Amino acid sequence: MDHRDNPSVMQGGNEKEAAEMRKLPELNSRVEEVKDLMTKNIENIIARETKLDDLSDQADAVRREAKVFSETSQKVAHSYCWKNVKVIVAIIVVVLIIVLIIILLATGVIPVSNPVPPPPTSKP
Repeated sequence: MDHRDNPSVMQGGNEKEAAEMRKLPELNSRVEEVKDLMTKNIENIIARETKLDDLSDQADAVRREAKVFSETSQKVAHSYCWKNVKVIVAIIVVVLIIVLIIILLATGVIPVSNPVPPPPTSKP
């Protein structure tokens, strides 16, 4: 005998199917909720990826600008270093010239003034 022919099995089967059919709209609703939630999550992931790409581009730009700044600051530092060397050399040259003049004056190589001859004395 087949279970389809048994009325008690058919009635139990119909009740199960009916219960499952009553649950179907609730399940469909939950599936839609999950589907909406997953769609939002995917949209958020895409938005984050876009923001991360923008942030990465900005970081690259800052890195390039920092490199240019570093190179420029090194050039400026070298330029001022040479300016300082030039000023120091000029000061040393001026000091040496002053010291040389003082030495030449002290040794009499450069006369300070003409000596005044003594006044003539009268002879009686």
